[in-house]
Amino acid sequence: MEYEFSQDMLGAPVARFSMDHEAFGFWLEDELVGQAARLAQLLEEAARLKSSQGWSFELQGREYRLVLDRDEATVAANALSQDEDDWDDEEMTLSDEGQRAGCGLDDFEAMLGDWQRYLTSIGQ
Repeated sequence: MEYEFSQDMLGAPVARFSMDHEAFGFWLEDELVGQAARLAQLLEEAARLKSSQGWSFELQGREYRLVLDRDEATVAANALSQDEDDWDDEEMTLSDEGQRAGCGLDDFEAMLGDWQRYLTSIGQ
């Protein structure tokens, strides 16, 4: 999973991800800018799951839903209105691109840490 963080012309944080992971960028921008406590909570939840303390965690946001389990993280736009059981990358259509993405829990935790450090560096 490749990504890059920057700011737009107005100074707002921007997260750009590789094609199969674009939804993570939209999720970060829509759900975690100005939400330092929520970001810290997600890092704690990822660490908790990695240490086998619990089976899953779900966060319903304004625009996206996040589902974590011991192995992976998945985000999907609420507009998709699908159950997590239907989140099969092989069945993703062109219209779904950018609306859902998944990755391993280790990669997710590393990405969140990078996002947290980036936001701190720009005073967000």
